[in-house]
Amino acid sequence: MIALRLMGKREIGQLSVFDFVVSMMIAELSTLPMEDTKIPLYVSILSVGILVLLQIAVALLQLKYHRFRHLVEGEPVVLVEHGKIRDAEMKRMRYSVSDLLLQLREKGVATVADVEFAILENSGKLSVLPKADKRPLTAADLMQPVQQETIPLPLVIDGTPVEKSLNNIGRDTDWLTQQLKQRGYPDLDQVFFASIDSLGYMYIDPKDDPSNTKNGHSR
Repeated sequence: MIALRLMGKREIGQLSVFDFVVSMMIAELSTLPMEDTKIPLYVSILSVGILVLLQIAVALLQLKYHRFRHLVEGEPVVLVEHGKIRDAEMKRMRYSVSDLLLQLREKGVATVADVEFAILENSGKLSVLPKADKRPLTAADLMQPVQQETIPLPLVIDGTPVEKSLNNIGRDTDWLTQQLKQRGYPDLDQVFFASIDSLGYMYIDPKDDPSNTKNGHSR
């Protein structure tokens, strides 16, 4: 686990081929002392450490040298451009039309004609950019001003106040208790989870109890 954390935080689907191979090798080396008691534990630890250092070195080289990154990971490939399938690239990537249509449906796109670009990423995922007239309207399209939002902060977790979040918004436990009382929760132990967003809306999820019937957003 420590080795994987040192390698950086990425989802399994976002791992490059090199990172995936290194991860598999680390998993295999970690089990060797359990499979063969004659192998000292330090041998496994040393081997894993060398692999982690190798992965970190390769990652740093990829950040600095684009050609090296291209050599190790390859480049994203455009499979659909301006609503037209690039069949030569499809064949080169051994990517079938059925696979393409499946990925488009999963992205909520019904037809290739609605796609401006579809790009096969190094991770194997397909990034889809719909044509301008097929994209959902945004506040920017309507020229509407919007407030900048922040990540909602947890205020209560399993009946316990989250002091760090309260400090971030300049509040204390007394304020939190008062807010919960106003919303029908006189006791913190009644609340399983509560959070507040940048607009001041508080979400409260009570613990499973027949007497607690309220939950949701409130001011």
